[in-house]
Amino acid sequence: MSQEKLKYLQNKKFCLIFAKEEDNGKVTLRPIYGRADISREGNLSVRGDHGTFAVPASAYSKVLPSDGTELLKDAEFFVICTVSGMDL
Repeated sequence: MSQEKLKYLQNKKFCLIFAKEEDNGKVTLRPIYGRADISREGNLSVRGDHGTFAVPASAYSKVLPSDGTELLKDAEFFVICTVSGMDL
């Protein structure tokens, strides 16, 4: 997805979910709630109460509208990013 096409997300309620598979096979999810922000360069980030978190460009095509799942709370859009080597 081109970065130009992300402009519709500007200032929308957004949930960035970090997902990590632990050594025991369990998946840990860490949601970050905030507002989507598109920089002048077209990069997507989420501005929340605890700072601003960049969304990797590789995840742009995976941004989806909220499906009402409890984890998403009142977010209008969300994306799940898998991580490793990061404590959740």
